[in-house]
Amino acid sequence: MTKASILIVEDDKRLAALLEQELGFDGHRTRCVHSGTEALLFAQDEAYDLIILDLNLPDIDGLEVAERLKDRVEASILMLTARGDVSSRVEGLYAGASDYLAKPFSLQELIARVHVRLRERTQATPLIDYKGIQLDSTRRQCRVGEQPVALTTHEYRLLELLLNQKGRIYTREDLERHLYGADDLPGSNTVEVFVSGLRKKLSHMGVDDLIQTVRGVGYVIQ
Repeated sequence: MTKASILIVEDDKRLAALLEQELGFDGHRTRCVHSGTEALLFAQDEAYDLIILDLNLPDIDGLEVAERLKDRVEASILMLTARGDVSSRVEGLYAGASDYLAKPFSLQELIARVHVRLRERTQATPLIDYKGIQLDSTRRQCRVGEQPVALTTHEYRLLELLLNQKGRIYTREDLERHLYGADDLPGSNTVEVFVSGLRKKLSHMGVDDLIQTVRGVGYVIQ
């Protein structure tokens, strides 16, 4: 497993110290901060591979921190929160989180999710260029021609998967597993919302009918 640089943003200092210890045992380099202000400062001052971000911070809400960081840093964001409802999860994902873990959680699950997020970064094709669309998986940026396209983290991950596997039809359940993991499916129309958002943004840039619906089955890019 690739060892990484991880920023921990958690106002519970006992939990923060435990996470720092466990991730250190796993071989990662960590920095721990306890407020949204510190998170914004350090996340943009140093290149991190992953940010573990608590939703309930004392000064700036974790959602706002994620929203500010999503277009400024390359790091994936794993959000921690005591709010376990689907609407809070979706809100966090739209704000820029790559993954979501509800408290209380097991350390084994957190470490496993860290491994998944880091593996995605190392296995991604560095540059995808297809029909004028360019995805830079290192920077997680999308462009159409010379124009940047602002995608949420999950919109980006869906587009990246479909472009990497052109011609393969993915069901909604396939895409949910890709976004959330096998044990944390939201059971809603989240995938449809992300696909609709992608289509609108690409259409605005002059790219129409890229993502095709296979009626009764799922989605594909040919």
